[in-house]
Amino acid sequence: MARTRTRIEDPKTQPNAAAVAERRARTQLAADEAASNGQSAVRKERAAPAARRGRRGLSLGIGGLLDRIPVVRNVAGYFRGVISEMQKVTWPSREETSRLTSVVLAVTIAFSIGLGLLDTFYSWWFRQAFHANTEWVFLAVGAAVAVLVSGGYFALRHRI
Repeated sequence: MARTRTRIEDPKTQPNAAAVAERRARTQLAADEAASNGQSAVRKERAAPAARRGRRGLSLGIGGLLDRIPVVRNVAGYFRGVISEMQKVTWPSREETSRLTSVVLAVTIAFSIGLGLLDTFYSWWFRQAFHANTEWVFLAVGAAVAVLVSGGYFALRHRI
């Protein structure tokens, strides 16, 4: 079964009927003038299709023989897209890069210190739970944390 293309008519991209009729009239007028002057060819205002597409030879370059192979064409299209997008990138200056790097390092160090302190607290707290004489410390700390968390929630619930 043959493949056919269907054209979607978009009023924004299609020229109106008056413009098409005017262009045809100009072309016909130019052809009549050329015929009356003895000239046979009418020069168009655009390049010929072969010149627009570019020369398609049997070269191995882009647009050549390898571009006709579907897998290679897809890979080449991907890399063309990558090159196109990389040309659009606005790279940060050296000062901005060093400033942002220092911000990332400072946040990383701060969070690692905070998580280390939290880990130390939890390990101390759970050690208190498993000692026979210090169970009350575990329960007291747990109750204090519960009171702080619930009090903070009720105090700040309209802001959250």
